[in-house]
Amino acid sequence: MNSIEQKAIETFQKNLGYLAEKQPQVYRKIHILNQAIEDGSYTEKYSLEYKDEYFDILELASNHYLYNQNSIKHAKSLAKNVNYKKSEAVVEGFYNIQISDAEAKRDDGIVRDLFQKFAESKIIHYNASVTSRNDDMKDIIKFIFCGIGLGFHITEIQNKVKSSVLFIMEDNLEIFRLSLFTTNYQRLSEQARLFFSIMDNDIEFESIFRDFFNQAYTHNHYIKYAMFSQNDIKKIKRVQDSIVKSRHLIRPYSKHLRELLKAPEYLVEKYPFINLSNDYSKISPLSDKPVLLIASGPSLGHNSKWLQENKDKFFIIAVLSSVRTLYALDVKPDIVTHIDAGDLSINLLDDVDYKSFFDKTIFLFSSVLSRSVIDVLPKTEVYFFETSSNYKKDSKIISMPSIGEITYAISLILGSQELYLLGLDLALDPETKSDHSKEHRFASHKKDTTTENEQYTSLHDTVNYTKGNFLDEVPITPVYHLSVVGFGVVSRTYLTHNQRVFNLNNGAFLEGATPLHAEDLDTTKFSTLDKAEEFKQIKIFLDKISEDSMNKDDIENFDNQIKEAQRLLKVVEDFKKSVSVTNYDIYVRDFYALYNELLNLNRKDYDINHVFSIYLQSIVSYIFDIFNTKGLKNQKRHLKKINEIFIRQLIKILTLYLTTMRVYRAWIDK
Repeated sequence: MNSIEQKAIETFQKNLGYLAEKQPQVYRKIHILNQAIEDGSYTEKYSLEYKDEYFDILELASNHYLYNQNSIKHAKSLAKNVNYKKSEAVVEGFYNIQISDAEAKRDDGIVRDLFQKFAESKIIHYNASVTSRNDDMKDIIKFIFCGIGLGFHITEIQNKVKSSVLFIMEDNLEIFRLSLFTTNYQRLSEQARLFFSIMDNDIEFESIFRDFFNQAYTHNHYIKYAMFSQNDIKKIKRVQDSIVKSRHLIRPYSKHLRELLKAPEYLVEKYPFINLSNDYSKISPLSDKPVLLIASGPSLGHNSKWLQENKDKFFIIAVLSSVRTLYALDVKPDIVTHIDAGDLSINLLDDVDYKSFFDKTIFLFSSVLSRSVIDVLPKTEVYFFETSSNYKKDSKIISMPSIGEITYAISLILGSQELYLLGLDLALDPETKSDHSKEHRFASHKKDTTTENEQYTSLHDTVNYTKGNFLDEVPITPVYHLSVVGFGVVSRTYLTHNQRVFNLNNGAFLEGATPLHAEDLDTTKFSTLDKAEEFKQIKIFLDKISEDSMNKDDIENFDNQIKEAQRLLKVVEDFKKSVSVTNYDIYVRDFYALYNELLNLNRKDYDINHVFSIYLQSIVSYIFDIFNTKGLKNQKRHLKKINEIFIRQLIKILTLYLTTMRVYRAWIDK
């Protein structure tokens, strides 16, 4: 055995030891592949070849080389092309918004929309006023490698940029295995924190990328990447898909804060809040009848005739966005659900004579719901649950991206034993690319973007494909993908062996739900339901499992929420008095100490801590981007100014929270 082969084998063994200890998920995949190669159950498609003082990968079927050039020179060429510019080969970890001078001067309320939040606008505006995309970064803290080959370019680039956190992506497990002979990942791990995504499915990729993204998230503003070849451009889109689904972009802190401040309103007004912590299968009136969960996806319209013919055979739980369609079909829901806090929710009832249509309907709403909806409905038929806050013990439902998954969870919790899903496509219509049934207030059609603008992605408009319920694959947007994942979480959390769920939609395959065409369902075996009697039974049941006042534990929790905000206000005010803004390194140390206090990492967390968790993820990259700008002049002046803005915004959030909560506390005493 020559020295080249011996060194490659030694590198391979070192890498296996490193993966086994530090990257067990990756190691398991390599271990399985090694065993399959050894016992002959897997035939290798590639071989590692040494030629002219460099390694290459030979594709055995075609006899073509992957590099087809000097792999060392290729690596050096890729490294040479890496620069520090913010405008080249970067993925952005922030939502690109513009704040005008006038908007930045405002101190009241929300600026324009959920992405221009009242405690962010000044920091975003200041960042834009002192930095530019034409600037260079001082340091590249995080780096993404799309495609590995034999990994030579990873080492070359890391030697150049000396990043602290690396994300390494490769779809081909066999090629990654060959790189273990040529690249010392164990040594690389001594220089940076490594995150590997090797032949991952969507769920695995989302999980590992989220870990990477959350690591050193203060430096997520611009994340550099390098592609092994142009064929890896789709990997960048996959990264972008994951970023736009980040918590702080989908559910901004301002929305979370507004919901926290809205939730106690209905509690102090003595609306009933449902207890969602118990098993109701033995006492629920839903346990002995088929339940139909209706959402507003395209399959609702496609199955309208079937629904009209069978409407009296099911207990119907419908999301509010489907009501206009149901009204047009004269299908009255027994329960209506909704979670959106926006005032536009009332528009979902346009053209609906809801006083007559809802004469025997119960409403299960999130406690953040707008007054515009609540005020048009009879108080005696409205019940609440919590989605953001946790003021009422046991009333909080698992956090989910949309009302569809939440309604699914509630249906299971309330004891449904035989549940059918209609309109819960969580995908676009395979033929028209429409996202809702045509009667939906905000229905739209999407353009297939799988081959266009591949580097960029939009939460609602980018179209990808996923496994279908009836078809091999169906079109889906990133936001629907979140809901598909969320549906699976609900199934794993709440679905018992005694409960059966059937998916009637030509949409996404949903974990825990059995595909079933509506026309194949024998509804003749179902009895016709007496809707008046069903209304009476569900009302008695919900009254039994609800509470319309705050008990001693609830009040104690409420007081503790206020105390935590008071504590944080003092922490921020003390920081304001004591922090040094003359030395950047000292300031960063004190900044992270404040960050730990805001998140309350060492104590029991409260609602206000979650607000700051989202807020900091939204804003800190703007701050650190300023000071990671090469050639930044007057650093001390910028440090003083940005600290002044930042502290003012923290105090603004805390003051608003405390002022509102104290009003609610006074109402409770009354």
